[in-house]
Amino acid sequence: MTTDSDARRFADDPAGFFGHSYPAMHAVPRRELTELQTAALRLRFTELRDRIAVLRAMADDQGVTALERLDDVAPLLFQHTVYKSYPVSLVTDGRFDRLTRWLDRLTVRDLSAVDVAGCVGVDDWLQALQGQTDLRPVHSSGTTGTMSFLPRTTGEADRMFRTARLGLVPGLDPFAVGTDRYRHVVWPAFRFGGSAIMQFADHLVRHVAGGEQRFHALHPGRMSSDVLFLAGRLHAAQARGDADTLDPGPALRARRAEFDRAQQEMVAGRSAFLARLVERLRGERVLFMGSWSTAYELARQAGEQGLTGIFSPESSVVGGGGAKGVALPDGWQQVIERFTGVPRLRHCYAMSEIMATHMRCAHGRYHIEPSTILFVLDPQDGTVLPRQGVRTGRAAFFDLLADTYWGGFVTGDEVSADWSPCPCGLASPSLGATIERYGDRAGGDDKISCAATESAQRDALDFLTSELV
Repeated sequence: MTTDSDARRFADDPAGFFGHSYPAMHAVPRRELTELQTAALRLRFTELRDRIAVLRAMADDQGVTALERLDDVAPLLFQHTVYKSYPVSLVTDGRFDRLTRWLDRLTVRDLSAVDVAGCVGVDDWLQALQGQTDLRPVHSSGTTGTMSFLPRTTGEADRMFRTARLGLVPGLDPFAVGTDRYRHVVWPAFRFGGSAIMQFADHLVRHVAGGEQRFHALHPGRMSSDVLFLAGRLHAAQARGDADTLDPGPALRARRAEFDRAQQEMVAGRSAFLARLVERLRGERVLFMGSWSTAYELARQAGEQGLTGIFSPESSVVGGGGAKGVALPDGWQQVIERFTGVPRLRHCYAMSEIMATHMRCAHGRYHIEPSTILFVLDPQDGTVLPRQGVRTGRAAFFDLLADTYWGGFVTGDEVSADWSPCPCGLASPSLGATIERYGDRAGGDDKISCAATESAQRDALDFLTSELV
């Protein structure tokens, strides 16, 4: 039987609970995993139910006072709109005091004393929260013009990456001394940013690279959250057919030269970045992580120079988020493999709202981390489908790593979940390689995937620096 102590250790430090072993983490028999997850879920519910205003209201409305089974939490899984339920005018009008009050209702942290008087944009607001609390809020990049904000803490982020690095970098030994403890990290993007994917960089520096000296970013600056917010507004305006009337506002216009310079430096810096990689990291074991579109462009450029097999074959080359809005040619994976020197690229399934990174195995299945409880919902009525066989429907998750905000979340993704053991040998439930968004069928949804973030930023910067403003 799972004890309260087991549930606490599993929820608060899954990496340590499984001895920092990725295979051990995914070898737990189904019944034992269900017991662990149920006990940990009950723990999170008991501690958070009456401390988060939105959750308390939902639980009272549904009459939920206790959780006995995993499926009992289904009525309390947040829709994606919860994390973007603020009026957009709070951002466009610079009412960051009210935006902070809204965020305060989604976390157990007291944000009432946070001073945001000097904030003129999302970048400023995020930095104010980070500077005055232990929050490291992350956001999505919403193509409807509304970002989702999640009130994640530094402790939760550390817990996330102690676990995530086990899947991202096979063979990384957190107890080793010397070369096995850390890896060089290649990050073909901005070094800093407020979005969930951009904040990966900070955690990779700490948990994988062991410091800035082993972290290699394409651009040393920051991907502006304000620009990504503008990208969402632009996308929505284009869909309505009134992009010509969109005004980015005085704050963004004042930073126009800064954004234009960053865009030019990103494009111009790619050749120099490639040269640095060849000079400093040839033959090294690295973690290369970024969008497949950027990886392909680097690989294509390297191929034109006759550069192949740059890194050790033991390196890990990881990408995810699909290629939404970014067309890649046939054979793109082989081009990247020739450039990096690895025998196989590694794909992951992740999203802003869930902290775990779910890796795809050699049999093409994304294995769900034990710290994430998977639900497959009937797309018509939202009922939870049985946890057996192959079930196709809407994915929903409960993130046990979250202990200061509610981890239950219903996605917009259609998945096919397989509850049987995988031929690769892992026992964890898994998702098929084809994952589609229900919103795409209706003309689009509210997310820019990891693969499309860079193109979204370019669109926003082109708009900002055009004659329209």
